[in-house]
Amino acid sequence: MQSTVAVEEAPAHINAIPPKEAPLHSYTPSSLRLEPIQIVRLPELKASEPRESGKFADHQLPEQMAVMYACLATGEMERARRIFMVLHKNNPEDMLVLGDIRMHNSFMDAYMNASPSPRTKDALKWFESLSKYKVKPDLTSFAILIKGFIRMDSMHTAKVMMMEMQKAGYTIEDLRKCPDLQMEDVEKVNSVVQMLKPASAKLEPLIAETPITPSTPEYAEVNPVKNSKNETVIGVKLMRDTLDALAIKNLSRYERQVKLEERSYQSALDKMQHDQISIPDQLNVRPLKAHLWQWHQALKASIKVELRRIENTLERRSVSEDAALDKDRLLYGPFLKLLSPDKLSIITILELLRLNNSGGIIEGMKSARALIGVGKAIESEYNAEQMAKKSNKALFDQRYSVHELYGNGKLFNMAIRKAETKRSEAMHPTDWTPVWPESTRAKVGSVLTTLLMDCAKVQIPSFDPETNQKIVEEIPAFYHAYQYSKGQRIGVIKVHSHISEILSTEPVGAVIHPRLLPMLVHPRPWLAYNDGGYLNAQSTIMRIRHCPQQYEYLRKAHEEGLLFRVYNGLDVLGKTRWAVNKKVLGTVLEAWNSGKEFGKIPAAVGMIEDLPKPDDYDTSTKAKAKWLADNRKLKLDAKNHHSLRCDVNYKVEIARAFADEPMFFPHNLDFRGRAYPIPPLFNHLGNDLCRGLLQFDEAKPLGAKGFTWLKIHLANLAGFDKHSLSARAQFTMDHLEDIFDSADKPMEGHRWWLKAEDPWQCLATCIEVADAIRSGDPENFMSRIPVHQDGTCNGLQHYAALGGDMAGAQQVNLVPSDSPQDVYTGVAQAVERMLEKQAAEGVESAQMLVGRVTRKIVKQTVMTNVYGVTFIGARAQIENRLKETEGIPEDQVRALSTYLTQQVFASIGEMFTGARAIQDWLAESARRIAKSVPKSVVNPETEEIHENLVNNNKRKKSKTSKQAIADQQMTSVIWTTPLNLPIVQPYRKMEHKQVRTNLQSLTIKDPSQASPVNVQKQRTAFPPNFIHSLDATHMLMSAVGCVEAGLTFASVHDSYWTHARDVEVMNEVLRKQFIMLHSNNIMANLQNEFMERYKDYLYPVTLVVANPGEPVGEGMIAWDDERIRRKNSKAIENGKGEVFLPDPVEVQDEPFVPMGTVEKSNKKDSNVFHFGDDEDDEHDLSSVIIEEDEEELEAEAKAMGKALRKRSKKKAANKLFHSWDPISFPPLPDKGEFDVRKVAESDYFFS
Repeated sequence: MQSTVAVEEAPAHINAIPPKEAPLHSYTPSSLRLEPIQIVRLPELKASEPRESGKFADHQLPEQMAVMYACLATGEMERARRIFMVLHKNNPEDMLVLGDIRMHNSFMDAYMNASPSPRTKDALKWFESLSKYKVKPDLTSFAILIKGFIRMDSMHTAKVMMMEMQKAGYTIEDLRKCPDLQMEDVEKVNSVVQMLKPASAKLEPLIAETPITPSTPEYAEVNPVKNSKNETVIGVKLMRDTLDALAIKNLSRYERQVKLEERSYQSALDKMQHDQISIPDQLNVRPLKAHLWQWHQALKASIKVELRRIENTLERRSVSEDAALDKDRLLYGPFLKLLSPDKLSIITILELLRLNNSGGIIEGMKSARALIGVGKAIESEYNAEQMAKKSNKALFDQRYSVHELYGNGKLFNMAIRKAETKRSEAMHPTDWTPVWPESTRAKVGSVLTTLLMDCAKVQIPSFDPETNQKIVEEIPAFYHAYQYSKGQRIGVIKVHSHISEILSTEPVGAVIHPRLLPMLVHPRPWLAYNDGGYLNAQSTIMRIRHCPQQYEYLRKAHEEGLLFRVYNGLDVLGKTRWAVNKKVLGTVLEAWNSGKEFGKIPAAVGMIEDLPKPDDYDTSTKAKAKWLADNRKLKLDAKNHHSLRCDVNYKVEIARAFADEPMFFPHNLDFRGRAYPIPPLFNHLGNDLCRGLLQFDEAKPLGAKGFTWLKIHLANLAGFDKHSLSARAQFTMDHLEDIFDSADKPMEGHRWWLKAEDPWQCLATCIEVADAIRSGDPENFMSRIPVHQDGTCNGLQHYAALGGDMAGAQQVNLVPSDSPQDVYTGVAQAVERMLEKQAAEGVESAQMLVGRVTRKIVKQTVMTNVYGVTFIGARAQIENRLKETEGIPEDQVRALSTYLTQQVFASIGEMFTGARAIQDWLAESARRIAKSVPKSVVNPETEEIHENLVNNNKRKKSKTSKQAIADQQMTSVIWTTPLNLPIVQPYRKMEHKQVRTNLQSLTIKDPSQASPVNVQKQRTAFPPNFIHSLDATHMLMSAVGCVEAGLTFASVHDSYWTHARDVEVMNEVLRKQFIMLHSNNIMANLQNEFMERYKDYLYPVTLVVANPGEPVGEGMIAWDDERIRRKNSKAIENGKGEVFLPDPVEVQDEPFVPMGTVEKSNKKDSNVFHFGDDEDDEHDLSSVIIEEDEEELEAEAKAMGKALRKRSKKKAANKLFHSWDPISFPPLPDKGEFDVRKVAESDYFFS
């Protein structure tokens, strides 16, 4: 369902485009306004109703579906059919939704490919039964049967099926392009076509092959990374070897990328097998590759034994006395048969090594993460295998054609994109591939991990205590244990310290899957929400975790044709071609190989020895405890340091591997719409080292103004970024001696570049500036360094534009000024003035802090305040900064941080009143939405939850109890961005389920179950998430605008990058896109969308019952109101007596709530949101409505200067009546006088 909300535009004086007589540059947007917002609506999410005894529970359905899928894939047809029949019998309604034509096609395909011979009768019988299950055959259905009959040389039956196919509306040409047919199948189609009508026998040739030009770039070789023994580490060498093996002269980069993705784990296996030849005989010097090969051989043998046990169990010849284990084998058995033992083994080993030191576990990992990670890796690899098998010549040609359109820019034409999307959807494989539930992943991962733990050994040199001779002991490389983390006892898988030490010098490159690396060619363009990114691996446009509802909204928005502008923006980001800066790489390698700490590269650390024991170690318990604690801290710091060095090693090795190659980063979104590169280990969103190693592959001459912008960029990196643009350019010229020294002698010179906050980016720019000057003609120097333009506290910029806040706009550079305004310095100065005043009044805390409040202390809190940081979180931020400040006693830090946080919040509230008002409106609206329920949930006669929706537990719940209502609060905050991207907040109180594995019982979250929302998170997260979505919208709009202007573009959230010569054009794009975005009345559109989307929802309210004769004021209800009489009569009918009596009753303390937001915005509803705390009243909803931390609320309320509702112990003479009203929203805050078009004149909007 889709509806259109009228998009309200801002008043004419705000909506206007800057006058033509004063253009900034030459960029003109292709469109001057955004398309109207289209609201995508799906059926309301309801809590699960209790199922009858004997039927599958909700969480069992996905498990059974996954088992059925695995059985089909491994030839267990009868078991798959039995599961299907049971599912249909017990869950007919669910199966009508889940059992679409793709599932039925999987059955027919399995029958036609059965071993030893096709079961054609069963396939035809299934085809004939489709109408029984209310599904219609699609092109794939016919292709499966026709392909099977052609391969059996049953041409007559194939002809009949072709005729049926044509009756269903599909053509022969459609059949030839179907990805289910391989080239040999398409050729045989011709002979069958001859048996049809002559007119249809004439076929068009396949898409002409596009000639591929071999690409053999020549670059200088890069020196390899060495370990402490001056030996080449294997590290990511495996990845480089894989790329070198693919550098075949007759293959294009496109074909090499396809091959690279296909090889994946096979390349790791090949390399491991090759390495074992060079293993030395001495056990005490065995490298990691020796251990890997031994583990692989042992694990592969164990897997084969386990597969035989599974077969015996399936044949009812159980080899285990444990019935539960045999039952588990029936569940995980089919999944172990999906891949070869070779692949199962290598995936398990590499996944566990990859997860080492993750999740805060030193020398190990959390069991749940490891088991599910192994299971998910196996699922992904099998899906990738199947996807590759479905790629025939027609599909390859189609994808290559789209790739070429993307490469030459034609795909950014909306008409061409829509046509290619339609063509792609017609040819895209439509296999049924159910997602494995977490419980299934855990069981599969558990059996493989357990087998590895049993067979993976480490040989450790030791001494025989009796003979004192050298011996070699075999110790398990992995072992299971329990430890406490954040007060909870969790299972962990530990890695032997010997292996961890080896990994410190030999990080396993094989753990880096090719799908986690940059691409050799530009990514597959996004033609659908699940079609884009890597060439063969399937990706989704959004990273969705535990929110199936978001996936459904994306699918629906795509079907409605609403996501093309989002696709365009992501394609722009993916089209940017990057290269490794080899001069910087040379310095990085030199610094790395030195083993010393340098430029934020951690030093290589040897063995950590225990601290010397104190003299009173044996006599003083206190001294012994301190020594143990100090040792633990020393070793923990060393492990963390080692982890950082491993991370740097990965980045350096990937840079080495791609030193000879251009690279591309496919992008997708988080749930708020912010774009991220899919390769996680090495990209331009990484740390300073990553960014310093990267540059644009395309070089452009600096031009007349480009050299000036390059100098400004260097000044920014050097920390001289709070001055005018001309002063920054002069700063660079004043430091030319330092710049030349840094470029020529980065290691041996004065190392001026190391003083920068981002040293490696500073070094790269020093080299570029030096080369440009030495060229003798800087204007024609070919530059490749990305120049950054950063927003000024981007969240506050959006808040100021939304609220028309002139004072706020001035602080964040939305209005013209002679020099850039620094909001962080402004807040620090305002706080300092407050402290001086209070210090003069004798406030001790102020006296201790005067003169010590710097920009650095307040920056993080100011930055995150607009993104919803709590008072407690802000206090922790300031506390960390105060610990770094000299002159503040350690025992006073906590108290002073609380006091200072209050002053910072007060200053922000005064400086950004408009932002605070909008933030409060967003939070209150989200709270009302999260508290609401659909009308269908409430009985209109009794105003109670419908009886059939109340779960029947051991203790029967009332239909109006707090828990009964909380169970029905399923409503997420959903909104639509200006680019028509629907966003669903994922915060729910997900049910936990226990999964028994053969390693341990795991408690995991079950996202497949419909769960109530987490009201607190829905409320607090909405303001920052909404602002993030606007920030992301502006970025995607700017990306498309830059392509229209002919620029190279990259972004890191609110930092935008391009060539130096194009900075001014990009700045104009950014301004005009920001003006276009905020020329729409975004807040009014959001309010209209909420009223439309939630118009059929009810919100719980509490009214005060007026006593007889008492005036009925706002928030009250007369004692004889019809609703009260109706509820009383119902209660009497049920034998409960009257519910509301006129006698006074004691009401306990009201919940503690900061006042100001609701009362200011909607005084009429002031009694609607807060309920009494009478625990004896079964209708009480207080704990449902108020879920705040009282200490945090009190501190935050004081910090914001809000009045607090005083807690009263007196008796009240009124009763409370709980009811439901249609949901409503507070009035929007008044908009200020700021005119958004002033942004066009601000030189420091982004700078």
